[in-house]
Amino acid sequence: MLRSFEGVPFAEQEAHLRRLLSVLPVARLSVDRSGIGMNLAENLARDFPQVVEENFTNEAKERWATDFKILLQRRDVTLPRQRELVGQIHSIKRRVLPSGKVSFDAERTNRGHADKFWAVVLACQRERGPERRGTGEIGVRVIG
Repeated sequence: MLRSFEGVPFAEQEAHLRRLLSVLPVARLSVDRSGIGMNLAENLARDFPQVVEENFTNEAKERWATDFKILLQRRDVTLPRQRELVGQIHSIKRRVLPSGKVSFDAERTNRGHADKFWAVVLACQRERGPERRGTGEIGVRVIG
């Protein structure tokens, strides 16, 4: 489930996520803890074991983007036909930094910084460990 919170106070976002986590069988909720989501991630992870606090480092973003590309190539993910989401997916650019490290990012616009792309990528990631083949297709539905 992909839910957008544009112009919604942080307290309301947290309250909404708490309701979802209390009612729905959510296996994993990834929350960015490296920016303004730090407080939200900390609060939710303290009370809900399925909340995973994520650090948006270049290394993590490279792993997530690469894993997502593989899912798309294998046709293991079904995305909604939503122009904004597709545009954000295509807005991600891979750059090699002067240090030789790789960076995956998008230009910042008035609609964000490819936030929906990163939300879908996080939702599609699997726990690291033994390869689990045949786990089924991943579907994404946009709400709001």
